[in-house]
Amino acid sequence: MVKSRLIIVLLASCLLLCCTAQAVTLQISVVDEKTGSALVDASVYVDGDYIGSTASDGTYSYVHSGKKDLRLKVVRSGYRDWLDYVGADRTSLAVNMVRKDETLTFELYDAGTLKPVAGALVRIEGDGVSSSGTTGSSGSAAFTVRAGALYNVEVRASGYYDLSKTVQMENSDRVVQYWLFSSDLLAVQVRDSETSAPLAGAEIVVDSARAGVTDVDGKLPLHLQREKRYSIKVTAPDYQPYQEERYLDADNVLILVHLSKSAYPVSITAFDEAMKPIAEAEVFLNGTLQGKTNQYGRFALSDVHAGTYLIAVRAPGYGEWSETRQVSGKGEDIVAELKYDRASVIIRAEGPDRKAVADAVIVIDGQVAGVTDSLGCFKTALVTNREYAVTATREGYENITVNPEIPLGTTEFTVPLVMEQTFNAWVLVAGIGVVAAVVLGAVLVVRRRNAGAGRGRPPRGRDKL
Repeated sequence: MVKSRLIIVLLASCLLLCCTAQAVTLQISVVDEKTGSALVDASVYVDGDYIGSTASDGTYSYVHSGKKDLRLKVVRSGYRDWLDYVGADRTSLAVNMVRKDETLTFELYDAGTLKPVAGALVRIEGDGVSSSGTTGSSGSAAFTVRAGALYNVEVRASGYYDLSKTVQMENSDRVVQYWLFSSDLLAVQVRDSETSAPLAGAEIVVDSARAGVTDVDGKLPLHLQREKRYSIKVTAPDYQPYQEERYLDADNVLILVHLSKSAYPVSITAFDEAMKPIAEAEVFLNGTLQGKTNQYGRFALSDVHAGTYLIAVRAPGYGEWSETRQVSGKGEDIVAELKYDRASVIIRAEGPDRKAVADAVIVIDGQVAGVTDSLGCFKTALVTNREYAVTATREGYENITVNPEIPLGTTEFTVPLVMEQTFNAWVLVAGIGVVAAVVLGAVLVVRRRNAGAGRGRPPRGRDKL
C-alpha cells in the first residue's frame, strides 16, 4: 500500500516537472527604429488576440506553452504595424517600430493682399529628412514626413521677408499656413493731432503721384523700396496739408502723420425780434465765453478750427439763442435772433372801493385769456418790450381797457384795473316809486288824523245860541 502511494507521488511529480518545463516566457521590447527610445502603450497581439500593452520601459512579458510558434503583432499610433512569427522557444524579442509617413502641407499668403504667394521656396529638415519645394499657383507645397517628428522650416520668396519656423508633426497629416510680409511694404497712418483719432479719406501723394486714400483706420499700405528718399504729401478736408521729404531706412514699416485742423473766420450778429442789433450780448462756443457783441450787435472770431460747435448768444431781457453749426471749408456768418423774455404778469380787477372784483373776464389783444380769481387776480406770462390791450368785463360793471407796456428786462409786472359799477335806470325808477309810495302814505295818514279831530269839537255857532 505504501509502495503504491509512493509510485503515485513520483508520477505526479514527474508530470508537474514536465508541464513546468514546457512553459515559455517571451520578453518583448518595443523601441523606435530611428531613436531607439522605448515606446509605451504599444498594443501586443498574439494570433489576432489582444494580450496587453507595453509598460513605461517599452516592455511586455508573455507566458505561453511553448508548443508552437507565435504570430505576433505590435500596433502603436504614428507607427507602421509590426507583424512576424516568433519561434515557440524564443524568450526575448526586440521590436523596432517604423514611423508612418504623413503629409505636411504649407500654404503661404501675402499679408497685405491676402492672396496666395506662388514661387516661394520651402525647405524642411528633421528626423533624417532634408527636402525642399516650391509653392504653386495656390501658394502651397507638400512634403512626405514621419509622424511625430520635429521639423525646421525655412521660407524664402522674392520681395518678401524670410521666414523661419518649427513644426511638430502629429500622427496624421497637417496643414500649416503662414503670412509672408513684403520686404517693400510700408504703411502710412493719418491721425488727428488733437484727438489722435484715425482720419479716413486722407489723400496720400508720393513723389507727385497719387498713392490712394486712407481706410477707416486711417491707414494706406504702400510698396516702396527701402534706402531711398521720397516726397510724401497728405491732405484731408478741413485739415492743414502735411508734406515732408522722407528717407526710408531698411527697417521702416510705418509712417505716422498727424494733421492739424484748418482755422476759419466766424462772425455772429445778434438781433432782437424787431431786427435791431443787440449790443453787449455774450457769445459762447461749446459753453465757453468768447466775448461780447459791439454796438452793431456783431462779434467776430478769426481762427475757429474746423468742426462742430454749439454756438450760444445771451443778453439780459432776452431768451438764449443757440444753434449747432459745422464749421468747414469756409467762414461762417451767423445771424442770431433773440426772442424777448417773458414776464410774470398779474392783472388785478377791483372796484372804486378797492374791493376785489372776482369772475371778471380778462381779454388780451382781443383774445380771452381767463377770469379773475376770488382776489380779483389773473396771472399770465407776456413777452416784454411791447404794448398790450388789456380789457376786463363783468356784469354790473363798466368794461375797462388799458394799454400797458411791459419794459424789456422786466420779470414781474402788475396791471391794475379799477372797474366802475354800471347805472341801472330800472332800479332808479323802482326807488322813486318806493319813495313816492311812502310819501303818499304819510299824507293820507295826516289827513285822516286831522279829519278825526274836527268831528270831536262842538260847532261854534250853536254854542253861542
